[in-house]
Amino acid sequence: MEKSTDRNKYLNGKDYLTSAKKRLKEAELLMNAESFDASISRSYYAILDAANAALVTNNLFPKSHTGVIDLFSLHFIKTGLIDTKYIRWFKQIKKDREDADYKHEKKFTRQDADETYTEAVEFVKMIEEIFPKLLST
Repeated sequence: MEKSTDRNKYLNGKDYLTSAKKRLKEAELLMNAESFDASISRSYYAILDAANAALVTNNLFPKSHTGVIDLFSLHFIKTGLIDTKYIRWFKQIKKDREDADYKHEKKFTRQDADETYTEAVEFVKMIEEIFPKLLST
């Protein structure tokens, strides 16, 4: 019989991945509506949700965005399970999201939003692909 905690990891992780995919759709819609700042913000939250999906497989529930980045790096990047490019993207997109949400003098372009969206799509897809393996370790 499957342990309850394994089932919870699976369900919590799937919830995060569902949310990540929803945020990607929102990011694309916002980009197409030329709301580039908001698109970047949604792309960031897609990555954040995907990273949280990975973290719940280790029973990790960080309380801050920085905590997600730090624990994701510690448990998945430094162990070699996930390529280092993903943490670079995560950190850069976090900075861009903060600029988009709080620095109104910073103007983002379609190219900026498209690049961020493309990286977010790849990040979410990568987590979806390794999620079953993470559950079994």
